[in-house]
Amino acid sequence: MHRDNSPADTEMSRLEKKIYVIADEVLDILKQLSRENKKQLNAKLIAEKMFTKDTVKQMLAHPAREECRDRKDFSPLRTIADGVLDKLSELLPSFMNEKFKDLKDQFDDNSILEDSTLWLNASIRIVRKYIDSISNKNKELELFIHQTIQYLSETEQRLTGELSAHQEKFNADRAFEKDISAHMSMIEQDFSSGADIDDIRKAVLGKIENINRSIEKKREQDMLRLRETEKTLQEMGRRISDIKREADELKKRAEEIENESFHDKLTGLKNRKAYDEEIVKALAAVQRHNVPYSLMICDIDHFKKINDTYGHKVGDLTLRKLAALLKERLRTSDFIARYGGEEFAVILSHTSLEDAVKVGENVRNFINNSLFSYKNRKIPVTISIGISSFRRDDDGTTIFERADEALYLAKESGRNTVKTEEDVISHQSIIN
Repeated sequence: MHRDNSPADTEMSRLEKKIYVIADEVLDILKQLSRENKKQLNAKLIAEKMFTKDTVKQMLAHPAREECRDRKDFSPLRTIADGVLDKLSELLPSFMNEKFKDLKDQFDDNSILEDSTLWLNASIRIVRKYIDSISNKNKELELFIHQTIQYLSETEQRLTGELSAHQEKFNADRAFEKDISAHMSMIEQDFSSGADIDDIRKAVLGKIENINRSIEKKREQDMLRLRETEKTLQEMGRRISDIKREADELKKRAEEIENESFHDKLTGLKNRKAYDEEIVKALAAVQRHNVPYSLMICDIDHFKKINDTYGHKVGDLTLRKLAALLKERLRTSDFIARYGGEEFAVILSHTSLEDAVKVGENVRNFINNSLFSYKNRKIPVTISIGISSFRRDDDGTTIFERADEALYLAKESGRNTVKTEEDVISHQSIIN
């Protein structure tokens, strides 16, 4: 973001390039080891991979690197470590950022940086913890799916058994009907035989007794089937309730994870992922309905100095309070996100560039007059703001780049000020 042309900043720019090269190589190695299903990640394994990278070999061979090592100047290594952690934190959910900040605080101890495996192992443990948490969630889902499949298999067997039982009942009913019909035919024959009335009476009574026994036997069979059916239905009802409860719990956990993935845990604001989705919606509104939208990028001035002077804990408190003040000063319809580090993005709906400047000045002045303190020590906090207005042919990159250039101009102009894309054009014309 800061583009001063002083020798120190030029050297820092070179160092930043090296940091990102190393960070990218570490990420590529982690991805490679993940694809190779390497469960035991450690610094030695990653270091072995790093030594095979040409880009790393070139940097290690740089004379300036050797001079820093001879002087035991750990500031470049500390900066590299910070850069690696920042790069990793971009890929991991916001709730892991706290772990990385705690790790940064430990870099004040040079003995940790003397052995790069110490801080690298610490970084890997944090990533490993996140990977393990994902693995545990996947195991929960696998267990739930396995239980569901098992339940469906059991249900299928019960239904098959029920169909078989119904078929047996149908066959038994037909056999019962045939039995009754046979007894009735025999009674009819007895009446037609012309035998003595007493003989007929005895024969008919015997047949009726047989019919009663058949009916009683049939009733007992039906009652037994009914009880078995009721038992099966009750068991199926319990299993359905269990599956529903487990599904509800899994859904709730999934919703919590989904909500967490769109929010920054430190500030409670939306995060970069949520911003990327919201910017697409805003661009669609501009293109379809020609609704005026503006983008406002807010960046805390000299935030690194706050961290270096008061510590990362105070830096975190500053970020939280700034987030709260932004929410207090802006409309509920305005979309506020922590874009990254000390940078916040605000999408202002139904707001022209002229109106957005008024909003930006209002916010800047409000922050400037707000009290930031820690243990009765006042902390000077101001923000610089860059603003751009949405265009119909914009995409997420172009709209952000113009606001970012305006933010840089605000920083270059002395900070604690608001600049727009139009100010950038005017400034360039003066220079040229």
